[in-house]
Amino acid sequence: MAAWATIAAASNAQDRTLHTFDRQQLTDVYYSEGANAGDLNRDGKPDLVYGPHWYEGPTFEKKHEIYPVKPQNRKGYADNFFNWIYDFNGDGWNDILVVGLPGTPAFIFENPKGADLDKAWKKHNVFPSVGNEAPHFMNIVGDKRPELICTFKGSYGFVTVDWDKPFEPWTFHRISEQPAPDPFGHGLGVGDINGDGLDDILCVAGWLEHPKKDAENAPWPFHPVKFGNAYGGAEMYAYDVDGDGDNDVITSLAAHDFGLAWFEQDKSSDGEPVFKQHLIMGDKPAQNRYGVLFSELHSVALVDIDGDGLKDIVTGKTYYSHHDRSPMWDAGAVVYWFRLTRSEKGVDWVPYKIDGEAGIGRQVSVVDINGDKLPDLVLGGMVGGHVLTHKKKSVSEAEWKAAQPKPIENYSEQAQRGAKAGLSASGRVDGAIEGEDLKVVSASAGETTTQDMQGFTADKWSGSKQLFWTGGKPGERLELEFDLKEAGSFDVLAAFTMARDYAIINVLLDGQALKSDVDLYNSPDVITTGELNLGQRKLEAGKHKLTLAITGCNPAAVKAYMVGVDYLQLKSK
Repeated sequence: MAAWATIAAASNAQDRTLHTFDRQQLTDVYYSEGANAGDLNRDGKPDLVYGPHWYEGPTFEKKHEIYPVKPQNRKGYADNFFNWIYDFNGDGWNDILVVGLPGTPAFIFENPKGADLDKAWKKHNVFPSVGNEAPHFMNIVGDKRPELICTFKGSYGFVTVDWDKPFEPWTFHRISEQPAPDPFGHGLGVGDINGDGLDDILCVAGWLEHPKKDAENAPWPFHPVKFGNAYGGAEMYAYDVDGDGDNDVITSLAAHDFGLAWFEQDKSSDGEPVFKQHLIMGDKPAQNRYGVLFSELHSVALVDIDGDGLKDIVTGKTYYSHHDRSPMWDAGAVVYWFRLTRSEKGVDWVPYKIDGEAGIGRQVSVVDINGDKLPDLVLGGMVGGHVLTHKKKSVSEAEWKAAQPKPIENYSEQAQRGAKAGLSASGRVDGAIEGEDLKVVSASAGETTTQDMQGFTADKWSGSKQLFWTGGKPGERLELEFDLKEAGSFDVLAAFTMARDYAIINVLLDGQALKSDVDLYNSPDVITTGELNLGQRKLEAGKHKLTLAITGCNPAAVKAYMVGVDYLQLKSK
């Protein structure tokens, strides 16, 4: 138990409790993207499963082989992503369901029982191809026994078991008429969206309504909703976040990039659920109320950590999820929980760091491993297998306050962005100087071109083009020139492009600082900053020089230091 992290919670002014998590490393070898817990030897104590081994509870120090041991290549991906422990054949001994890389088969490893527990577990191929990177194994139709919710051959659906012959091939039930990303889709969940008592299926593009009859054979009506502007995150949840009686949606936004959000449910005039996004954590420290930032949220769990009756979010960094291609890929392998609070001011999610080394994989398993009625975490991934054991103690008011995260001063969900530009019928900002019309006097490095931006659909650019500067590095400058017909006092306005490989710049006008540290990073979409007010200046008629100086880039950015200018506008004061 090599390390611990302190977190805090309180249910009332008299109850001040600190929660700690002890970290125990099972192994530092990469075997699987997931891990789980359940009683495998029938001693009444949960055991742990990570990759080819199961570890005897309660100490988890003695390991046994399930299938031949083969360390996985960290430059590739494991053949084991998800594990669930369940007695499939009803013999009283728990078996292990394993799902591997998306698009590969699902297997059951049958428990050999009793004295044979150290022998190889018989492997049963039960389904040929499990799609989506957040499958669920839970009950959604029929009796109380579980189904496997996933995608298959480009459709959403679920897989049922013939419980009389559980090791024979399982049956997929196609429920969607529209195509599903397959097999590497991101974002999938189960929960009751419309309050009819039936669990619906959630995806990044909307939700599929559970029919009241013949759910195994009838199409499930699709309700389009844009749960974020990216390709999708991980597990999705329907939960009443704000306590208003209807279920909202909780999800990470981009599994290999940034973002965690909840979507508040409301009703349209025709009664159809509509949703408003509330960002919990974005792609900059200023986009979390407490300044927390990490990437690669490839698994999310929802559980009441502190026992206050409200469910909290548990997630972390899926270290090396796309190897060195994800932003901040080499940052710490953190694990966090976000405590849900409600007040007259609204909803808040208070972040507490659980651990800085275990990280997560594609599966965060929450299990009480020692019977103390506190949720513990079982984790696998590129940095190995870990169990984080939850403890708590009562403390003084002063100790409790000292452990609380502190809100930051510059919090904004839309940090470094201005209002959307008002485009006229011609598709331009009236009175603006288009970026591509600015005269390029010099570039100390790289080159400038005019780039057509019509292919980037997440935003609109004035004139559908930008002035694009590539090949620069920190310290390099781009000198631009424009003509001013009449002298006066002006608000200097501009819009730039934001993307995952763009720079941080200082803006100067006629050699004098105008705006510093304009961060042009955004991920995953290419968008504009909106119209930024860079400052006020008194200017004479004639030629003026606008200078863009690269100072660096966001820690999350790909270090290409690109710059794009949409337009410049001078508004008389």
